[in-house]
Amino acid sequence: MSIRRTLALAGAAALASSMVLAGAQGAMAVGATDAPSAAASAEKTAAQLLGLSLQGVPDTFIAGGDAREFSYKIDNSSKHDDVFYPFLKFKNKAGSLKAKDFKVEYQLPGEGWQTGAVAPGGGDGDDSAALILLGQVDGDGNPSDDALLVLNHGKNLTIKVRVSFTGDAPLGKAGVVPVVFAAALDDDSHLPTDNGGFSCEGIRGAGFTIKKAAPTPTGKPTPTTTTSPTGTHTPTHTPTPTGSPTTSHTPTATATPSTTATATPTGTPTTQPTTPAPTTPAPTTGSPSASPSASASTAAPAPSGSSTGAPEPIDFPVSVPKITPPKIVPAAVTKAKAAADNADKALATTGGGDDTTAIAGAGGAVLVAGIGTLVVLRRRKSAQQG
Repeated sequence: MSIRRTLALAGAAALASSMVLAGAQGAMAVGATDAPSAAASAEKTAAQLLGLSLQGVPDTFIAGGDAREFSYKIDNSSKHDDVFYPFLKFKNKAGSLKAKDFKVEYQLPGEGWQTGAVAPGGGDGDDSAALILLGQVDGDGNPSDDALLVLNHGKNLTIKVRVSFTGDAPLGKAGVVPVVFAAALDDDSHLPTDNGGFSCEGIRGAGFTIKKAAPTPTGKPTPTTTTSPTGTHTPTHTPTPTGSPTTSHTPTATATPSTTATATPTGTPTTQPTTPAPTTPAPTTGSPSASPSASASTAAPAPSGSSTGAPEPIDFPVSVPKITPPKIVPAAVTKAKAAADNADKALATTGGGDDTTAIAGAGGAVLVAGIGTLVVLRRRKSAQQG
């Protein structure tokens, strides 16, 4: 095969590759920018809008114990901005877990901790589960305007969550599932394209176990006092004057240790014998032992309950909520959209985050190389013919 033909085939191959890449890029762009069909069901539309996941859910919660924290992540991989209410659905295997049995707190980026509310419309009665809104409700029991969030396309949001269970909470297997009620926003008006729908990523939920607190050990300190053994100190004085009766004077004192002193003067004393003063017993230095035989009563630390990686599966069904859908008010959407735009500007993001730019760049480079190869071949051919 001649060099010219080889170069020609290489150029054609490069051009074909660039056309395939360009076509793929165009298909991706068209598929991503098409607005949701009006005939699509709200539930299906919502399910396709946002990706939901839970991260770091502890495998154990203690009834009556401290709150434990995990993260709720929402990804918008579509090409539309989306508006949504975030929820968490809790259910135990026996179907007996109620909202009164636990407390949910949440924290949005840059804000403080707030307490979640039971979802309006009967969050306790649906699917034998408890549906908690990560937001506030107004005086009528409906979600407040601040509970509505907007997530622009290509962005993600992480909500911190901490949960504690009461001492009367039912024990055993349970689980938590991320839920949203969402709608896509029109690219021009920035208002919802439909009334929205629930999406419940039960497969991405996390299982855990509610356990009793460990029993608290009870022990009383027993100080040990050490004293010196008791001895007898008996100083004895026996003067023996010449020609006089022997007089014995024996004072007795208790001391430590036992000693005996004996003095025997010789000759005739001219004065009354002097009895030596009793030796002062050494003070008892017995003090409590530095290490008591039993330690004081101390509360046992709760199990760590940390997540070891992938969430535990939920081994019982959890369905999409069937409660009355919350309303998405246009004024609240406008407010949430402005807040999302301001947050994106504050993060100084460029709107990237996917691989389409890299694919487009690669396709353009291959296309340029192919065109350049064909130009060189044509010039060579023209020179040979001339």
